[in-house]
Amino acid sequence: MTQSNGSSHAQPKWPNGPGVPLTTPFKPGNDEIDHEALASQVVRCAKAGLSIVLMGTTGEASMMSNAERKAAAATGRKALDEAGLKDAPLCVGTGGGSAQTTIELCKEAAEAGASHALVICPGYFAFAMGQQRQAILGFFKAVFDKSPIPVMIYNFPGAASGIDLTAEEICELAEHPNCFGVKLTCGNIGKGTRVALYTSSPEFLKRRGEVLKKHTETGQFQIGPGFVDTLLPALTARHTMCITSTGCLFPKTIRKLYLTAVKGLEGDMKSFQEARVLQDRLARADGISVATSFVGNKFFLDHYISKGLGGECRLPLAPITDATKKRVIEEFAEDWEFEQSLP
Repeated sequence: MTQSNGSSHAQPKWPNGPGVPLTTPFKPGNDEIDHEALASQVVRCAKAGLSIVLMGTTGEASMMSNAERKAAAATGRKALDEAGLKDAPLCVGTGGGSAQTTIELCKEAAEAGASHALVICPGYFAFAMGQQRQAILGFFKAVFDKSPIPVMIYNFPGAASGIDLTAEEICELAEHPNCFGVKLTCGNIGKGTRVALYTSSPEFLKRRGEVLKKHTETGQFQIGPGFVDTLLPALTARHTMCITSTGCLFPKTIRKLYLTAVKGLEGDMKSFQEARVLQDRLARADGISVATSFVGNKFFLDHYISKGLGGECRLPLAPITDATKKRVIEEFAEDWEFEQSLP
């Protein structure tokens, strides 16, 4: 694949483990993307061992033009390549209001250097879609058919006007050769377990295994929660990853939880107990991160790491309040100290 910055290398594969949907920093005063700050975020989290997702919900993609989204994707790929991470995957959110728009965004993301796409079900017409489940599945299949890069399903009812895919529907979509995983921001670990049982069966792997090996490092259909507060229980329930916005704040801590949990689940009880302690820490931090939302995460980056790294949010997201600033500073102080203590 030839990237937009002129470099050429093999298509990166998606690994097991944690990923992070980065915030998009906007400059105060003119609302433009701060590409330098975005590149810094990409490199910081990638070097900490997290896979990078741009233009997800956390990235405020729905408030950006197609041209801006493509430019941000190009910035992410260039930052990874220049940091010596040419083999690192780059997933870009390409959800749009229609199949046609989503396919266009997938093509533009690929042109900009994305290796994978993340697609949410359009929710604007949820009131009219009703029980038209075949139309919903038809949307995803149309995107899979035309996307030049493999697609991960993004099941987030809160951002899709309540549309919530069932395990059975996800399993049906998983049969498509251009679908490589699902991000479950529905909070349903049991749903993920049912999908994992289906996609790890010998019958499924006989049908899909060779293609999945082209899309993922382990040849597994990727399944994971959209929050880190359930990563340890999700891993015990056959999930392979998580994609969490709290990774913007504590990437090293999250990577340590994943590695320690895997070691513990392989039989090392000392590591399992350590993973439980880390999970407790991150469950608390994740709750604060979600409660303070995008503005809180951006303020964290500006306050604790570098002014301007987080940047502004776009309207209609409200500016940060003094109370939220105080909460971020006070309640994350010890967690940030722990993050800094990690190699």
